[in-house]
Amino acid sequence: MPPKITDLRKLARGRSSLLRTAEKGLLSRATTMQRKLNAYVMRILMPSLQIKNNKLVNSSVNLRKINKASGLKSFMHNVIDLAMFEYYDKQFNAINKVGTKYYTEFAPSESTVKGIINRGKISTDGFTDELFDNNQIVKQLQDTVRKNIITETSTVDVTQLLTEQIKGKNDKFGVIKSYHYQNGYDKMQNYSRQLDTEFSKALKLNYAIYAGGEIQTTRDFCESRNGNVYNRETILSWNNTPATWAGRKPQNDILIDMGGYNCRHDFDWISYALARRIDPNIEKSEFDTK
Repeated sequence: MPPKITDLRKLARGRSSLLRTAEKGLLSRATTMQRKLNAYVMRILMPSLQIKNNKLVNSSVNLRKINKASGLKSFMHNVIDLAMFEYYDKQFNAINKVGTKYYTEFAPSESTVKGIINRGKISTDGFTDELFDNNQIVKQLQDTVRKNIITETSTVDVTQLLTEQIKGKNDKFGVIKSYHYQNGYDKMQNYSRQLDTEFSKALKLNYAIYAGGEIQTTRDFCESRNGNVYNRETILSWNNTPATWAGRKPQNDILIDMGGYNCRHDFDWISYALARRIDPNIEKSEFDTK
């Protein structure tokens, strides 16, 4: 029995809801890690430095300590990164489940599902590894402490600077929240879209609804397409036409990046029969014959 469009739309909304919840959870976990990082810096890192008259001492000892920062790096790896990785692992597994549930409506074979999910076409490891391959956060903190060692800044001022840098201030995110929001949420969103792309190709679904709704910050590019159904060649043409739009990523891949940075939209892939119910005039895709 062919899938019903109402059932598919419900499943698609569930996927979108999961991603929105994952975004909030990511920020919450990052906020908790910022508190832990700040506590480490104040209780372990700062007291380990040479201080005289309540000021950091401009000494080779202090500079060597902060340049090496072995304890800070170890704390980031063993506490912060581990906790963040556990969160990502849980979310990627959930994305696998909701994505697979959507395409189960099109009766994929067991081998097709395994070929895509189980280290086949895509792997969650490839996405999560990219989130923990640099010392960007450590470097930011090192730079702050190093500059204030050289200027022999008071410990009161340094601790305030570091706390604001780590935990954020007003509307500005702290270092962990900023890093993982910029990198992590995009990775989860992109993974979901990669899953969609591989399933749609394997199941020869060459029509998609540009889904996600509209909010105040929706780009014109997405607003003009939201809710409409398109065939695959029309969608792929957007990689080149229009060549640019507000928020477009450099070398934007429309299937993965959609409307660009922080885009909340997705392609809900469907069959030609379902596409015609939405738009009776939609042209049959040339990919149907390939």
